[in-house]
Amino acid sequence: MVVRQSGTPGTSEGVRELIRSTAGKSSVKWAALFAYAAGATGILANLFLISLYALQASHPEDGTSLGSANDLVGSLGSAFMIPVALALSAWLPDRGLSRITQVLGLSAMAVLTVGGPLLVLGVLAFNVQAPIMVAAWMVLSLWLFLINRWLRLSAALRPRLARLGEFLGAAVLAGAAVVGLGFLLPWMSWVQLVVFGVGGLLGVIGMLGTPVWFLLLGRHLAAT
Repeated sequence: MVVRQSGTPGTSEGVRELIRSTAGKSSVKWAALFAYAAGATGILANLFLISLYALQASHPEDGTSLGSANDLVGSLGSAFMIPVALALSAWLPDRGLSRITQVLGLSAMAVLTVGGPLLVLGVLAFNVQAPIMVAAWMVLSLWLFLINRWLRLSAALRPRLARLGEFLGAAVLAGAAVVGLGFLLPWMSWVQLVVFGVGGLLGVIGMLGTPVWFLLLGRHLAAT
């Protein structure tokens, strides 16, 4: 006679659910750590960049090391973004546009990761590397805007955090559009200079704010 233990299927299902829950918590924990790392290194890279421009105003010949530090640390920050983006995929809507956005965002992060070392090692000249990096940053900003919008609508992120990400992504894209329109104006006219200034300010706000968003995201994920 075979005696069946009642509750075995439920127990088995409970074990599986526990494993899934533990794996999910571990994934979120690692995503939080990488988000913190991306934010911290991104802020450090921006500080190197600000110091570079400040130093070049008085000692142009002394800025080489700061430029290299900005390139390398910024690339490291972009590398830390990749695991975060992969972790956020779990909360994005399951549709074609979100998958395309993720592919584009991850590709932009990969380009930003290798761009700095290639410039420092002399593989790419600055006039070749710079436009590629700007284009990659535009794509990253589009990714930032869209994923924050989707995560806000699905309530996966706190509204304030998601709206900050949307604003920062939109600021960079709007800044690029404003600068582009500026090229249609008379060259070096006061109107063109004002338009360039407005577009540049929007871009700087987005660039400086993106690492801060990653830091806040890390705090959000760590508390999840």
